[in-house]
Amino acid sequence: MPHTLRSFLESIDNRMLHIHDPVDPTTQVGYLCSESKGPLTFHNLTGFPGWRLTDMLIMDRVGQAAAFGLDSENEVCPYLAERMATRRGKSVMVSDGPVKEVKMLGDDIDLHALPIPQHSHGDGGRYLGSGITITKDPETGIRNEAIIRMMLTEDPQKATFWMAARHNYAHYMKYVAKDEPMPMAFAIGLHPVYEIMSNWSGKHEDFDELEYGAGILGEDIEMVKCDTIDLEVPAHAEVVIEGLVHPRDRAPEGPFGEFTTFGAGAEGPAPVYQITGITHRENPIFRHIQATWFTDHQPLITLPMEATYYNRLRDTHGNTNIIDVFVPPWASQFMMIIQMEARWDGQVRDTLMSALSGPNLHVKVAIAVDEDVDIYNAEDVLWAIACRCNPETMAHIVPGTRLHPLDISIPEVRKDYTVMRVGGKLAIDATKPATWRGDERDKFARVKPMGKDDPSIERLLEEVRRKR
Repeated sequence: MPHTLRSFLESIDNRMLHIHDPVDPTTQVGYLCSESKGPLTFHNLTGFPGWRLTDMLIMDRVGQAAAFGLDSENEVCPYLAERMATRRGKSVMVSDGPVKEVKMLGDDIDLHALPIPQHSHGDGGRYLGSGITITKDPETGIRNEAIIRMMLTEDPQKATFWMAARHNYAHYMKYVAKDEPMPMAFAIGLHPVYEIMSNWSGKHEDFDELEYGAGILGEDIEMVKCDTIDLEVPAHAEVVIEGLVHPRDRAPEGPFGEFTTFGAGAEGPAPVYQITGITHRENPIFRHIQATWFTDHQPLITLPMEATYYNRLRDTHGNTNIIDVFVPPWASQFMMIIQMEARWDGQVRDTLMSALSGPNLHVKVAIAVDEDVDIYNAEDVLWAIACRCNPETMAHIVPGTRLHPLDISIPEVRKDYTVMRVGGKLAIDATKPATWRGDERDKFARVKPMGKDDPSIERLLEEVRRKR
């Protein structure tokens, strides 16, 4: 059986909060999702009979471990890094699939009939932030996937969208050069691993991100032809939106509360998406990704980033002992924390330079710490910076670098070009001296409270740690 959104929801049902009270997805779901501490499904959507909505599936390492079928949340980054280095799936074309059970074509097309929420106060409208965008290179035929934002307009058959200047955008520019409309589809509601890998930003000259996700899951992905455009989409998606992007059409887009938790960043004239068809499963589940604080929005991007950098940083000096990599949601993806053991002088700085010059534009601050620092605990990381870092020699600013277009703390190159910002990056070495400097390194060892590691007080430890 293929891995689908439904199979994943079934596997985590023991953690799922099922809400049967009536909830308006356009005005109430945003805050409810933002406040949730775990996965939830809404079964009674006001104005959208027959639909369910689910979110907060992989917001933490527990949910991420479940997506990869792991028992330990500490295995997530190394496991994904290993699978990314060794696994590829492939597409298998099928003639039909569950996503074709209901069709809205021609005059029946109504994007407003989908329970697409407004995420935040001040948004330009209702926003789809959970659709895997699918385009195809007109020259090579290789697909690309990403999750981008799409804003509903007053016209139920048109939308506007924003994409960063990467692979989808490169496809779009090729169609603009040809003065031809670009086929584009949004696939909503897949197994979370497909969503995660759709946010991978590396090179892929002979495969696409959906096939990458299939390899991680140990399967091939069944694809089906669209009804109205020349494109292939996942047969087991919950919803597929088909359409064309005409090369010259522009309309206002934004503002939108992004992963930065700011509403500003890239609003302006944007391409127009003419919807040519919508298909979905019977009794469909709308996969929502709330784009605010501590939601699925951040780890969907940071998970493939963490795994990619885990492999990349281990190649520093041929063999650097990288223990774990974390891009914390509380830093809106702009910070990377590297847990490592440095054997030689200069190894930490070179590792930090590699982190700041990697394939993603997000990383603006890179921090290196030792194995005794909990990189998932902000207090522990700040302690390491405060107590193990000499800013005069262990903090370094790199000017004149390209940064993420949604990072509004960095100036835009041109006001009419929303995909380019240039500014500085910061590297912080908060590690002990390298292992070859044994005596110096020992001075930075943390003291242990008396009684630590005494097995006879384990029961009492549970008692005193319990919150009252």
